[in-house]
Amino acid sequence: MAKRRDYEVVTAGDLVKRISVWVVDVILVVALALSLVHLFGTRVHMEGSSMTPTLSNGDRLLLNRVKGKILSIDRFDIVAYELPGQEGVFLKRVLALPGETILIREGKVYIDEKELPENEYTRSLSYAGVAQTPLTLAEGEYFVVGENADASLDSRFSDVGNILARNILGTVWLRYAPFRDLRFLP
Repeated sequence: MAKRRDYEVVTAGDLVKRISVWVVDVILVVALALSLVHLFGTRVHMEGSSMTPTLSNGDRLLLNRVKGKILSIDRFDIVAYELPGQEGVFLKRVLALPGETILIREGKVYIDEKELPENEYTRSLSYAGVAQTPLTLAEGEYFVVGENADASLDSRFSDVGNILARNILGTVWLRYAPFRDLRFLP
């Protein structure tokens, strides 16, 4: 009785082909992983109290870099941006979008002459700053404010002004630290 073989005979050509397919698969997986990390895994951290209560000092966050580059930024998104000539990344909430006219009067926010319903993002805006008179945003400009308006240096102040789309790094989509506060953010 002949012994049965439980292995496959592989020629040198087959071996090269299998290794080549494996190498290509690994390269594709690594490229996909790096792309996903770049697009959705850019890390930033919150410094200060301007976004309290949603964000706290020291929170660690992930950005969605697709929003603002391919997809549009929406009202009330939290954006991370850089300011020319200043160090660091800033985090604020978008109130007005490109082409809109914003006015803040007596603590109420008006977009294109229509009052925004009061919510947790607009209720503490007692200081109007540059938006005390109607302010029309150009294409590619956003008007941003901090949720803790008294502790926020934002678009209401002339030294900050409207945020240009090219300075926006992305929108915040996940708080991952501290772990007890892990959650997706609107």
